[in-house]
Order: sequence, then C-alpha cells, then structure tokens
Amino acid sequence: MKLERVFVIEEYEQLKAVSDPFRTKILSHLIEKAYTGQQLAQLLELARSKIHYHLNELEKNGFIRVVKTEVKNGIIQKFYRAVAWSFVPGDRLLPHRTEVENYFREYTLNALNRARLRALSAPEEAFQVQTAERDSWPRITLQMEVRVKPERFAEWLSRYRKLVQELDEMEAGEEEEGKLFYMTTVGFQIDQPWFEGDEPEEGQAYVKAAQEQDETKNGKV
Repeated sequence: MKLERVFVIEEYEQLKAVSDPFRTKILSHLIEKAYTGQQLAQLLELARSKIHYHLNELEKNGFIRVVKTEVKNGIIQKFYRAVAWSFVPGDRLLPHRTEVENYFREYTLNALNRARLRALSAPEEAFQVQTAERDSWPRITLQMEVRVKPERFAEWLSRYRKLVQELDEMEAGEEEEGKLFYMTTVGFQIDQPWFEGDEPEEGQAYVKAAQEQDETKNGKV
C-alpha cells in the first residue's frame, strides 16, 4: 500500500484523537509498517483490549486503515497501517493551540525515541570511518542553536525540505546497489541557550553547534 505524503487534519475530533500520547506512539509504529493489534500489544507490552480501543479511534478518524487480513487458528487478524507519512493540522484547527502543541510535542518526542532505537540497532559499519575527511563521511550527528527571526528559519526549512525531497527521489535509481540510510530531523523554538558563549551582536544570527564526535564549534553568521 502506498502511503500519502501528507494527511491534513481537518476536524477538531480528529485533532483530539491524535493528540493522545499513546495514540501518537501507535501511529508512529504504523507509519513504519503494518501491525495487528496483537503484535502491537506485545510490542508495547499492553493489554490487547486497550490497543484495540486506540486502533478503533485512529481508524474511525481516518488515520489508519486495514491493509490486509490473515486467518490464524480460525481467527481473522487485521493488519493496520497509517494512511500517510506525516499528519498536519489544517488552518482552521490552528486556534486550538493546546491540542496542536500537544500533538507536535508528542510527535517530536516519538521521532527522537525512534531515532535512538535505530542508532542502537544500527550495524557497526554505520559508525566506522575510513578517513578523517569529514565531507566524505556517510553519516552526520549535529546539535545546533541559532538565533534568527522565525520567518527566516521557516524560509530556510523550506529549502531544506526540498533538499530532503531530492534525497528521497535519489532512491528510485539505486535500489539494488544502494545501502539503507536513516534520517530524522527536528527543529523548534527554545527559551534559553544550553551552549555557553557570548551573546550575539544585534542583527546577527548566533550559531552554536555540538558536532561530530562531541566536538563543539561556536560561531556567528
């Protein structure tokens, strides 16, 4: 089943349903692959009845659907899958600030948790390097703080998303000889800097990055 790239959440009841932390966690798994309620119950170590309740809520609100069924020991098993790779609230839901904030916070936390698990399960070669020339490394680890106007950050993200789309389109011609790479990206406003350093001069962006191998580089751009 081909997933849609983006699912726009239009109804308030949908937003309430997906803002639940546990449903967000279930949805993050179903974005990756199809699961039955029993498989999710084992994976998340919860009662099957509780899992099915949340699956029903997600299916009722259009976030997931049954993609196949199998008969095992005379019982029909339903495999659920998310309908899209990402889910975003529509314009008319944006005034519901608390629910939108809760959804995006939980979505971000789940993405970071999945990234941690992927790093732990990655092969040794994923973190091995053959040269000290950083530009040739097929991996990246980066933390960064930057002080810019929100609209400028949004403009930069727009260009970054186009670059990510370019990477996604590269896969089509390299399925046989290529290796699998995993990427996750988060970026959001914070209140206080965690990296020590001088305050930026007025009108300048302030960049502090903890980069490869925990090396810290400070600069102004």
